[in-house]
Amino acid sequence: MTDTMDERLAQKFAATGFIEQTPIQKAVFEPLVTGQSIDALAPTGTGKTLAFTWPLLPLLQPNDGEQLLILAPSQELAMQTTRVVREWAQGFDLKVLALTGGANVKNQLDRLKKHPEILVGTPGRVGELAASKKLKLQRLRTLILDEADILLQDETADQIQNVWELFGDEDIQVAMFGATAVINQRAQTIFRREFTRIDLRDVQMPTSLQHQFVLTANDQKNKRLRQLATRKGWQAMVFFNTTKALKQTASFLAHEHVAMATLVRGDSSRTRASALEAFRNGQAKFLLTTDVAARGLDVIDLPAVINYDLPRDGETYTHRAGRTGRMGRTGKVVTFGNDHDLRDLKRMVQVEIDVLPWQQIVEQSERAKSKTPAYGKNGWERTKPQAVPKKSNVKAQTAKLTQEQDLDKPRAKQRSTWTIGAPVTEPVKKSERLAKEKKAKRRNQKDKGKPKHKLGRELGKRNLNGRDN
Repeated sequence: MTDTMDERLAQKFAATGFIEQTPIQKAVFEPLVTGQSIDALAPTGTGKTLAFTWPLLPLLQPNDGEQLLILAPSQELAMQTTRVVREWAQGFDLKVLALTGGANVKNQLDRLKKHPEILVGTPGRVGELAASKKLKLQRLRTLILDEADILLQDETADQIQNVWELFGDEDIQVAMFGATAVINQRAQTIFRREFTRIDLRDVQMPTSLQHQFVLTANDQKNKRLRQLATRKGWQAMVFFNTTKALKQTASFLAHEHVAMATLVRGDSSRTRASALEAFRNGQAKFLLTTDVAARGLDVIDLPAVINYDLPRDGETYTHRAGRTGRMGRTGKVVTFGNDHDLRDLKRMVQVEIDVLPWQQIVEQSERAKSKTPAYGKNGWERTKPQAVPKKSNVKAQTAKLTQEQDLDKPRAKQRSTWTIGAPVTEPVKKSERLAKEKKAKRRNQKDKGKPKHKLGRELGKRNLNGRDN
């Protein structure tokens, strides 16, 4: 732990269970404390959020207005950062407010009136409030750009430049953080300054990250996901290149009653928050997402990442892989594809990639969490079927959904599987439905011409006996 760390931070540092700071946390501590503008680069999962949180909190003055602004490229990353910063800011009597698009702007404006010292937001909402003069940043001391390479591109960069032109000042500290370098010229043009680069991308965290490739035809990828969904103690973030492909797979998995959630740009903030919460709590086996939507997200101890689609470049692969094996933990990166995809992947990234048969992936996933509890409270695990005697009139419930059914036996109670929201039942097989319809038809023919009601049958009997005429 750094000797210059504030005592309040040091106490919480020890109480939280940290042993020592990561390389990036050590490297940026002094530059941030002394007010330098920096461009900090480090691999994903090395604790960059805490790297800029720890040095800056002791410098902020309670009840002195908005002093620190942190910008993130997505609502999810902004909310994640808000939670982390708020946890550490409590010991300094500092207020933290999230300003993200998709959330209720009236509530945000009401909380702005309390003048929180720390703001965490997305460029769109911050720019909107600044342009309408609802957000005033005259007391701003530090601007943090988290995932700066994404923020300083295209329309988002224009939004940041507009905000800076309203409140920017040469005395305001600007710090950029990310795993991928930004275009220096764009940053210098917007903020009109030079940045001190701190590049620790070659200093890797100790981790046990395995890179695996499974030869898979395009029409077999959904089937592979369904098979992995039956494994206990195993979750994965599944990456797609397009929202269209994501939604097609989501529809397939929903039909197969696989517990999963989707994280897609364009969905409401509440829907996206619910999806993330379900995944973090273990209610969802898979989180289907795209690269932009999941940029920078942290899911504690996530066992695996699956590349449903081959990443477009090496940087994209690095960011996807960074969702697992974070802060020195173990993790797997599994990629689906054909021979051409494998050759392209080897050209993209300079890591050792194991080409494994499908059965070995399945066996590894079964052993992945054998020594630790499963995520959540078994929210997405299927309960083992109860053993049923062979001579029983109840259909044996087994894990093999392809087992043949004896149509002469009555159908067992339908088994429920978990999806996000409510339990649903598996559809009745077509052969069984036809058998029931045929049986009902024979019964109707046998009873044809007979009175339907009990009273009618009784009156009919009396008429046949010649009574009550």
